Amino acid sequence: MRRVVVLALGSFCCGSLWGQAGPYVRQEVDQAGSDRGKRVYTQFCINCHGALAKGTEQGPDLIRSPLVLRDRLGDQIGPALKKLANHKTDLTQAQVADLTHFLKDQIETTAKNRNPEHPPNVLTGNREAGRAYFNGAGKCNTCHSPSGDLAGVGRKYMPVDLQQRFLFPRRSKPIQVTVTPSGGQPVTGALERIDDFNVAVRDASGEYRTFTRTSALRVDINDPLAAHNQMLDVYTDQDMHNVVRYLESLK
Repeated sequence: MRRVVVLALGSFCCGSLWGQAGPYVRQEVDQAGSDRGKRVYTQFCINCHGALAKGTEQGPDLIRSPLVLRDRLGDQIGPALKKLANHKTDLTQAQVADLTHFLKDQIETTAKNRNPEHPPNVLTGNREAGRAYFNGAGKCNTCHSPSGDLAGVGRKYMPVDLQQRFLFPRRSKPIQVTVTPSGGQPVTGALERIDDFNVAVRDASGEYRTFTRTSALRVDINDPLAAHNQMLDVYTDQDMHNVVRYLESLK
């Protein structure tokens, strides 16, 4: 009985601090906040947790995460981000709140559209138009080949998974960066962190090194997925459906 009372008081304090109801009351999604949160998610979370926040080989499913389900306006997600390695630890409280609105929105959408026997049909495009885009405007063939790295890709993945991998390919290696101080020797290694003020690199010996960003500091980033990220602002919906249809045909 004492334990129940303590838990209840803890829940009350948490709700009071964040200005909303207890953990068993559903958080009402603010659509404007969800839209802002989607931008935060796309920038910092999508490569590991996937386009629908349902997880990948690199990150867990956030839709079914107990922490996300318990979260109210970032009271769970905010502290967790500060403790987890390789996560964005300096999001503002407002950004975290927007992120939780986006994740709650994803949970609501998933619940409304759940159909385990019949996944959504993403093969609505035109295969030949997809082939033309792959070899033309999309410039996909500058890095990929249907007889090379994409050989048989259509039989390896379900169409929904194929679409996600096409739009948000998984990172197999860390982003590489070369930092060159004014008058100094360049330092090359895995990019650990970068913002407007600092850049952190883990060099070949494993040493963690931080540099203050100034106009005299040169920073060259080599991200193999940069072209994919840039294309997210270029694709039309029809382009995406056409390319997925073409990739699915590569049996």
